[in-house]
Amino acid sequence: MRIASVLNNFIKPLGVNKNNQYDYSVYRYPVNNFHNTGDIFVKSQPSFTAINSASAFRNLAYQRKIHCIYCGRPLLSDKIVNRLKSSGIFSGSIKKFVQEMFNYIEYLHPTEKEFVKRVAILAFDKPDIRLSEAIKIMYPKANKELLEEQKPIFKELSALASEMPHGYKTKFKELLRVSRLRLEEKVYIPSEFSGKEFKYKMSRIGVTIKDEYMARKIAQLTEPLTHPLFKKEKEPLTPKFIDKILQITETRDVNKKSLTKKDLQLIIINKIRQYGEILNRKDILYLCDIAINTLEQRPVKIKFSNKAFKYDLNETLTGMPNEQLRAKINAIVDKLPTSRTSVNAFITKHELSASDAIGYNVLRPSIVTIEHIHPKSLGGSNDLGNFALACADDNNTRSNNSLVEFIKQFDIKNQKTYFKEIFEEAYSGNIPIKKAVEMVKTFFNESGRNIEPSKLGVKVTKRRKK
Repeated sequence: MRIASVLNNFIKPLGVNKNNQYDYSVYRYPVNNFHNTGDIFVKSQPSFTAINSASAFRNLAYQRKIHCIYCGRPLLSDKIVNRLKSSGIFSGSIKKFVQEMFNYIEYLHPTEKEFVKRVAILAFDKPDIRLSEAIKIMYPKANKELLEEQKPIFKELSALASEMPHGYKTKFKELLRVSRLRLEEKVYIPSEFSGKEFKYKMSRIGVTIKDEYMARKIAQLTEPLTHPLFKKEKEPLTPKFIDKILQITETRDVNKKSLTKKDLQLIIINKIRQYGEILNRKDILYLCDIAINTLEQRPVKIKFSNKAFKYDLNETLTGMPNEQLRAKINAIVDKLPTSRTSVNAFITKHELSASDAIGYNVLRPSIVTIEHIHPKSLGGSNDLGNFALACADDNNTRSNNSLVEFIKQFDIKNQKTYFKEIFEEAYSGNIPIKKAVEMVKTFFNESGRNIEPSKLGVKVTKRRKK
């Protein structure tokens, strides 16, 4: 009874009670080194050196409360997330995790907020278990519900197979067959190992590893797996390439002349697996075991992944002349639930994840990032006048797509709030006025939305010198 009473007090700020009902009446957010001066927050010991770099600009989210230029949610500093990771909050009891998350509930995106809500409800009965154990309890129900969400979408895709041009139909049907096996968690023999996919998945795990040395070693090991030599069957291995692999894997006493490309890939992956055992990370071991079995052409059970499916689909449709059909297929695929849009997908994705990885990924979408208003890949400058602060989720979603189209889903009030905060910093001496004006102009040129600084109602607070 005492634990339930304590958790009831904690759950109120989250907006959920044991009966699974929301209460939005109370929220609180973390305060760093700033104090409230009415409508804006000012550092208690401000620096009068104007921000002129990406890292300093991104650090603004640590110094004050600032909102995403797109979705309008407060941005979370990566310093806070790293501090939570190193403090053991993610790997401790779910009671402590939920209690800490209440401080950041305003920052969370809908899927992650719903996940914290479910963990909070579970904490009434099992307060001392860890996040990885909580996921296992929630997994069966979440997986069943997710499969029901996915089935009608794949039914739509299957119906389009008859419209595929000759030469593409077989590959498309095979992709759907393999995807069905993954969805139903059945074993099969994969056609080939993808070093690119392995590296991507391992990189996502890497940011959740507390031991920075081990994380760097694993990242170093995954890099060669994407080398073109592994894709080109007829191109022979070079002594230099072989020596590099043996060096980074610390492999000795092998006959270099007898080594094949598969041998080198297995040497790399087995070395990563050794690190996974040392770290006691089941997610690393699982990924390595899948890779090893794939290379050895042994039956495996691979979980369905939206990103992997989209990558394989793009490979399948490359060169297909019917652009209209391709657009129709992609529109259907975009309806698939992801870990960013569905709490069931979030839970199933983390079935084998360590508690540190789960906790980190709850906050990851909210972390502040530098958004190039005019995309860098399209010639945008790496300059303060082309920067904006956006949450990682929106930044990744936009990528280098047209801002005119992307911005339509967001209320212009969000941009007005954001630029009001930017000009408060500019008039306080933290951002060059000229650069703040450039930001507004660049945003208008890219989005077509006119934000007039004179109408933002900026309140300037004089800052005390040290």
